[in-house]
Amino acid sequence: MAEQSRSQAFISAEEVLKTEIIVNQALIDILIAKEIISEAELLKSIQKIRKEQDKMTKKSEKIVSLQKRPLRSRNK
Repeated sequence: MAEQSRSQAFISAEEVLKTEIIVNQALIDILIAKEIISEAELLKSIQKIRKEQDKMTKKSEKIVSLQKRPLRSRNK
């Protein structure tokens, strides 16, 4: 019985992502329809967030690359 409820409670990552996309789109549609935000404001905000994420990704790549040092040969 417990096994069956566990499997029913499991939701795939794909399903979670699809649900998240639907919820986000619904919220965006409502905000634009009520003229709380405009499509231009939304696009501007998306671009800003993408730039911030790109900067964070580049910073993390630098940190990782600094940690990767070639091993020195012990036989000299």
